[in-house]
Amino acid sequence: MNSATISHPSLDLSARTSDGITVVELAGELDIACAPALRDELLSLLRRGSSHLVIDLSKVSFCDASGLAVLVSAGRRARLLGGFLRLAAVSPQVGRVLQMTGLQRNLPGFPTVEAAATGLRAAQHDNVDTTAAPGPARARPGPASGHAASPQIPADAGELRDAVTAVLTHARAWHDADPSRRFTPALRAMARARDGADDTALDTAARSLLAALGRHPLADSPEVAATATRLRRVLIPAPRPSAT
Repeated sequence: MNSATISHPSLDLSARTSDGITVVELAGELDIACAPALRDELLSLLRRGSSHLVIDLSKVSFCDASGLAVLVSAGRRARLLGGFLRLAAVSPQVGRVLQMTGLQRNLPGFPTVEAAATGLRAAQHDNVDTTAAPGPARARPGPASGHAASPQIPADAGELRDAVTAVLTHARAWHDADPSRRFTPALRAMARARDGADDTALDTAARSLLAALGRHPLADSPEVAATATRLRRVLIPAPRPSAT
């Protein structure tokens, strides 16, 4: 058995290879910030004769379209090498984004690592988490799409304005990373709201941008990754440990 471990500020990766299958466990946030490092690591694991990957997503607490796009490209590379990339134990957070982006068509999912390794899928198991809310709730792209559903908490107005200003300061980098201009309406709405005095409108516009991150991948950009992460953490603060 061979093993490998890598640590990123927002994502931990550990990999072990046995019987010709490499199981990669991801823990943390699978987003635009970690996408370049994750891409490099997955490609380093893929080579002829070692191209069968199972990605364990049970410990992923957040993901966006850019993070999932890395898995799609790695899966394409695996197939070119005669292998496969399969998802295992998809968390509800990842399941929602898979459905919103439609990427489940490119990423076969299995209920457990063992099932993915053997290619056995339960008859009732979908490509994404089966506990995700059905019907309209599943289709509605809420701003916290990569997180478990929770009541929205208004962001601190000062911190939000600072985070929005950081995004808009790097607007050119956002445009360069978004050749289809899918983020342009949200960026413009943020700019209008920032120039006004309505903090509620600013919060709404910022959450619209965050929702777009869950639906559409962006090209690699350190400026975009840093400002997107800052904005998300203002809008969706990490849960505080319960008092003991």
